[in-house]
Amino acid sequence: MASLYELTSTAYSLQVLLENGDIDEETFNDTLEAMGGDEKIENVCKVIRNLEADAAAFKAEKDRLAERQKTAENGVKRLKQSLLDYLVAADIKKHSAGLFSVSVGTSKSVNITNEDALPDRYFVPQPPKVDKTMLSNDLKSAIHIEGAELVENPYLRIR
Repeated sequence: MASLYELTSTAYSLQVLLENGDIDEETFNDTLEAMGGDEKIENVCKVIRNLEADAAAFKAEKDRLAERQKTAENGVKRLKQSLLDYLVAADIKKHSAGLFSVSVGTSKSVNITNEDALPDRYFVPQPPKVDKTMLSNDLKSAIHIEGAELVENPYLRIR
């Protein structure tokens, strides 16, 4: 049996012959049917469904593992905070415990208390971003906009 790629190429060739008047519509349809396209389409759709099921299973597993990762990371944060609270409360700066050595350090960070009071020099300008939703709505309303157009993209729906 021919591959889907070969069937597509042959179907395009048949379509050109039909458009040029070299064959009639009945011959066109009979030839397409004889090529076994229906069976090939069905088989390709079955493969697509299997791959979609695999992708869904992979996503579910990824989500499950992401949740376990989040739980583990939260446990690490909680335990580190508990250990830090103990060391600070006991006024311990450095301590060795078996295989591990822990110490309490400090770092400095900026805390913004009133953003409106800051001078402009502390703000980073952001480049403008196109609002594609509004642009799409205006184009659908038949408003001509230079530099943009509404295009139709074919897609496949399998039911």
